[in-house]
Amino acid sequence: MGDWKLPLSAACMCGRVKMRITVVPIISMACHCTGCQKLTSGAYSLSLMISAAGFEVEGATEIGGLHRDESVHHFCAHCKNWLYTSGIAGGQFINFRPTMLDDASWFIPLIESYVSEKLPGVQTGAKHSFERFPDPSQYPALMAEFAKEGARPA
Repeated sequence: MGDWKLPLSAACMCGRVKMRITVVPIISMACHCTGCQKLTSGAYSLSLMISAAGFEVEGATEIGGLHRDESVHHFCAHCKNWLYTSGIAGGQFINFRPTMLDDASWFIPLIESYVSEKLPGVQTGAKHSFERFPDPSQYPALMAEFAKEGARPA
């Protein structure tokens, strides 16, 4: 886990919202649910789960997307990029959109979820696939695998 080059810097498309990740990410994911398809206008969304304590945001964000207590979608108030989702596990974690990173060229999801709603022909490169989300009992092993073998910045 010591081979991460932290902090990771990120910004929205217009640059008015800047973000910093100062902790090692917990897991990398792709989600194929129809909600993520609509939010991204693409085939799936990508996420890096990180501890909320290691995430810094500078600039104005607004809430959009699916308005749920357990997953709050934050967008740039100006360019409307989907930046991250807060409220995960009672607010302990952030699902950060890795495409906002200054360099996302290294990103490969370890897991993909909601393959039951996956569009035909779509490939993510994920090693593990789940019909919906992994069972909570599976996360410790998946997080350990990501810590040991997950993709990292060069």
